[in-house]
Amino acid sequence: MIRWKLLLQLVMATALIYTTETSTLAVNAERLEVGSLVNTIDTVESTYRNWVGPTIGQPDRGDWACYRKAYIMNECPIGFNRKWKTCWTQCPLSYPVQCGMECIRQNDDCGFEVYAKVANVVQTAISLATMGVFGQLTTVAKGIVEGAKCLRSMIGNIKMLNSYIRSIKVYDPQMPRDQIMNLVYHTSYFTIDFPVAITDCLGYSYPQVLDPASWMVDTMQLMLGEVLDHGDNLVRGWDRFKAFLHRVNFTQPLSELNETDISSLKSGMASNSTCGHELKRLTDRTWMTVAQMKRSNPKITHDQLRITMYESDLMVKDIPTVTNNCMEQMIAESTEDTAYQTRDTLRTTLGVIVDDLIDKGRSDNGTSLTAKEYTRVIADRLAMTMFVISLFDETRIIGIITEYIQPICGPTQFIGEIDDGNDPYTLGLSLVRKAFQGSTSSWKRKGDGVVRIHFESTDTKPVTVNIFSGGHKMDEIDVQAGGNATWISNITMLGGKTFYLDRWRAGFLGLPGTGGGSLNLWVPRAKEGGHLDLQVKLNVS
Repeated sequence: MIRWKLLLQLVMATALIYTTETSTLAVNAERLEVGSLVNTIDTVESTYRNWVGPTIGQPDRGDWACYRKAYIMNECPIGFNRKWKTCWTQCPLSYPVQCGMECIRQNDDCGFEVYAKVANVVQTAISLATMGVFGQLTTVAKGIVEGAKCLRSMIGNIKMLNSYIRSIKVYDPQMPRDQIMNLVYHTSYFTIDFPVAITDCLGYSYPQVLDPASWMVDTMQLMLGEVLDHGDNLVRGWDRFKAFLHRVNFTQPLSELNETDISSLKSGMASNSTCGHELKRLTDRTWMTVAQMKRSNPKITHDQLRITMYESDLMVKDIPTVTNNCMEQMIAESTEDTAYQTRDTLRTTLGVIVDDLIDKGRSDNGTSLTAKEYTRVIADRLAMTMFVISLFDETRIIGIITEYIQPICGPTQFIGEIDDGNDPYTLGLSLVRKAFQGSTSSWKRKGDGVVRIHFESTDTKPVTVNIFSGGHKMDEIDVQAGGNATWISNITMLGGKTFYLDRWRAGFLGLPGTGGGSLNLWVPRAKEGGHLDLQVKLNVS
């Protein structure tokens, strides 16, 4: 699979590059073609099994319900349904049942929900500026000299670029040097990561257009040549890294360091963790992509930005993969359940950031910001925030941010492609009370696209099972006492949404009710078809 992914990346890049016959390091500026920000190639590969886990479906802070996030739009982004000329959130795993303009908790009854919730859930649009993050991080940042921030970012970039070059050489060990260079020119390492690090280091603004004839590109070409020549050796010791900075004439940050900073950087070079750095890369890609879209189309609307971003690889694939790749380290530092909770909080944070980036396309008086204005506003605030966050281990990231994240009832995001499994953690299977206890699930990423539910009743009375998708009731099925029934649908219809079951059963004085229990899980999207089997038990309750 990895070979085919690499082959596809190389074919895409080769279609874009300017072929050259020279094999020397220097590339004439007039002939150098740099990849665009929007179409830049990135290499985000999964390194840890991706399951939904046990925590993503837990209600925020015990709140009973949440208002559904809504946008007045003609076309809806992923995770929303359109009604009354408005795009409404599909109810998320934590509040899986639609109740008018609200979503309520698993096993709650819409008829009894009378807006009984903590007041802060009412807030459905959150700006990073109101989260308190900036003030907290400004205080934290004062204790870190600029040179240390700069070089920590540079070390992370070199590690990631080395990993990408190694993957190329696995595919073709004899690939010429100039061809590798041309491939790198079209990756986000060259178009985003190194330019952002250099401008942050030197205190400059990021250029609107990466000019092939600029001093910045010259500097990056020198750095790339060093990485090709020396590989991981550049970051295998402080003296080697310092010598690299001298060779590329990038010594200014060194003058700002003290012994504590140097000790911290040495620890960073020795660490195999790239979680914090990868999160910063994702954020840089997000705000720079939005800026480039505004630059390419100055009349682009907020609605168009939102739809494009929600459907992008960044949100559908890269953010889920990068946050899940942090799992192994987080499990080693805590427990599996805590690691899932930490991962899900990271995803919530990035969801808030993405929405905030889109909404920051307007100035205080409501007019649309130009690409240049947008870049300045975002770069000055968000980029530096994530820059500081990336300096800490994953536990510290959560310690800083979780305090300020308020629950919002947006769609469930950043789950990504789910790996095979029969464990309840695979799809976040949650069973409340007795009605459905003993039910199991089986998921496969590759399959015929079928969702098959087999109901097996041990109840003494007939029941009607209500079937919900994305919070909305879509069907029901009758199951006789002691009988069996089967319900069939498909991944195309149900994928990327919560799936929820409760049931009507005659109770006290023969009056029907839905109390007694419920079942809740996530149905993933699946590029390779997918297949889901549910064995649902119906018990006396």
